Amino acid sequence: MQGVGTFVAEMKGYTAMLEVHNIADEIAQRGHQHSCKILAIGQTKADPEQAAVLGLSTGQTLFHSLIVHYENDLPVQLEDRLVNPLMAPDYLTQDYQRQTPYTYLMRVAPLTAGEHIVEAVLADARQRKHLALDEHEPCLLIRRQTWSDNKIVTYARLLYPGSRYKLLGRFKGHG
Repeated sequence: MQGVGTFVAEMKGYTAMLEVHNIADEIAQRGHQHSCKILAIGQTKADPEQAAVLGLSTGQTLFHSLIVHYENDLPVQLEDRLVNPLMAPDYLTQDYQRQTPYTYLMRVAPLTAGEHIVEAVLADARQRKHLALDEHEPCLLIRRQTWSDNKIVTYARLLYPGSRYKLLGRFKGHG
């Protein structure tokens, strides 16, 4: 509106919707600093739902990690990841302060296929705390399943604050 003045909006970060990238690299490409906080990492026995998304049997051991990723000290992603230990046996012994899970996983089980399901959600109280969100702030949730050589490697729930992130997809038409 004329006469109101000029406003400068901070650019939102973005993540690729049709590709899988390292969040640390995405943040660095924007000239910003990536850091992370590991909230939990360990092994557990797969419940029926977890077993299904990893192609394992109920009760089989799986690895789990919960990590908050920061861009310039602002939380931008809550990564809740299940890992097939047959595909990434040393997952629990990596230093994820020095490399992201993506970096390790791409080295030991290179991505050959993936699937993203994206939805708008409201975070629960625990997620809001980790992402420093207001109660009714919407989020983007990407459910990502990845394969290497036709075997499921990971299933991740990647939660992004809607006010700080957007999705970007590029594609080419036929012809």
